[in-house]
Amino acid sequence: MIRFLNKNAFRLLVIWITILSLLYSTLSILRHNHFQSGGFDLGLFDQAVWQYSRFLSPYNTVKERHILGDHLTLTLPLLAPLFWLWDDVRILLIFQAFWISLSTLAIFKLSNLRGFTPLTSLILAFIYSIFPGIQFAVFFDFHPVVLATGLISWLIYFLEGKKKKLFFITLMLLLLTQENMGIALICLGIIYFFQNNYRKWSIFFILIGSIWSLGAVKIITFFSNVGFQYWPKFPSSPLSLLKSFFDSEEKRLNWLYSFSWFSFIPLFSPGSIIAVIIDLSQYLAFAPRFSHMWGPWLHHRVILAPFLLLGTLEVLAKFKKHNFNPQNISFLMVAASLILQYYFHFPLNKLSKPIYWREEPWMADNRALINSIPKKASIATQQNLVPHLSHRKEIYLVWPRLHDFETKPCGQTSCWWLDFGGKPEYLVVDLRPNQWLTQILESNENFQSAIKNMEKEGKIRLEKEVNFIKLYKINY
Repeated sequence: MIRFLNKNAFRLLVIWITILSLLYSTLSILRHNHFQSGGFDLGLFDQAVWQYSRFLSPYNTVKERHILGDHLTLTLPLLAPLFWLWDDVRILLIFQAFWISLSTLAIFKLSNLRGFTPLTSLILAFIYSIFPGIQFAVFFDFHPVVLATGLISWLIYFLEGKKKKLFFITLMLLLLTQENMGIALICLGIIYFFQNNYRKWSIFFILIGSIWSLGAVKIITFFSNVGFQYWPKFPSSPLSLLKSFFDSEEKRLNWLYSFSWFSFIPLFSPGSIIAVIIDLSQYLAFAPRFSHMWGPWLHHRVILAPFLLLGTLEVLAKFKKHNFNPQNISFLMVAASLILQYYFHFPLNKLSKPIYWREEPWMADNRALINSIPKKASIATQQNLVPHLSHRKEIYLVWPRLHDFETKPCGQTSCWWLDFGGKPEYLVVDLRPNQWLTQILESNENFQSAIKNMEKEGKIRLEKEVNFIKLYKINY
């Protein structure tokens, strides 16, 4: 059996990549189809790529700034041809699923280069491919950092495989994918610093990564009217800095999920530990207003996968020198990861639940009304409807706010209202009960109170409705 698996490891890998691409695509598309995706981040990146595909300036109306004033995502124009094939936001989700799954091939080849058996390489590639950070990123939404993670995996393979042309092309694409890829390059430099054969490359990575990080921030401030908003604010003392990595349950889960997934083996790799610390410091040292970046549930932890994988390969190589069989260890690792997958119920498990596939009547109602809206109309809408309406030049996110009115539309001076940018023609809202806070950015009661107040003041007029979802004409 072992001989058969070693002989057919590559074929099995190709089959797994195909299956995983379908699983990841299904996971994210179902979430989107059921109106759980959002303006952050799928809607704003979808609008940008759509604008590039139409040769328009990528001014993002969700955040009301040029897309490069938010993140330096210079590779997004390369995705524009996808919309020439299928003019639908879901093609971004499909491409993301395919790309991150394909990076498993780079991990397999890298492991083979390091001298591990095809079966060991297959197992390690499998473990990498369903790393919790990858699962959460694919489940959450589309984000360039997922594409960057795939590029990192190919970058390290091209480096060690001495494929210089492909290496430098990939390096350029990586840095252009997002501004903090300079930090990712520094992390790789730290990992390779502990390998004598790659000491010069290590210094090169750290130097280029540092220069690019500073330069990228300068470029973003040129496009942004609010400056670079993601500067970390580090605690004043070393002890406080150390505590900031563990002072909440969300932060502690990062460490547990990440290192346990590789059976804690990367803990024996100093380079891997330092790389993880450097990457996490971008997020865990942030002020509380960025606390949504602390947990493992969005896209932020996806990039840890190649760092931890490199640490695992390093440690397994040391085990091999001391007559421990890495193949046997890999069997234990994959068993442990599958147990963790079951116990912590990571996102792929959702595909086994009937409720995740269930189509409810209100979903069809939402699609019916959305499909009736003119493509060129400018729209203001709630968070979870943005990515269903973002293929247009003007799509605005509504923010429920308290305002003071002399007319007292709610019976008192301070009343709920919907704020939005620009001067959109229409307002689209889903008023069904029991929506999540992440979908409407307020409680259901306050959100619906805002609509009633705006109707009472004559600021919006109902044009069309399909049960709970309503289309209003906005009056100025």
